[in-house]
Amino acid sequence: MRPPRRTRTATPATGEASRREERQAWTAERIRALGPSTDLATAAAVLGMSRSAAYKLARRDAFPTPLYRVGAHYRAPTAPILAMLHLPHPTGPGPDVGNADSVGDPP
Repeated sequence: MRPPRRTRTATPATGEASRREERQAWTAERIRALGPSTDLATAAAVLGMSRSAAYKLARRDAFPTPLYRVGAHYRAPTAPILAMLHLPHPTGPGPDVGNADSVGDPP
């Protein structure tokens, strides 16, 4: 006779929890929370491409947003990522900032 089967409890391991976070949708708040720049793999995930495709594009200087090389690593500023996704950056200038015509001053 076989011993009874054991079932595991539903406690995710640390690796499973981080993978679940990676699968969550990227919201504007999550992208802004990345800080002023992020690594290439995260930028690729935000833009919906694979990590390997992102590195291939980076090597050819064809990544859709600007990249900076820091040592052996690529960094992607988050402001151009937000702009590419048509999400306003909260620290960016408003539509009337710096435009003398909108204030009513003579040219």
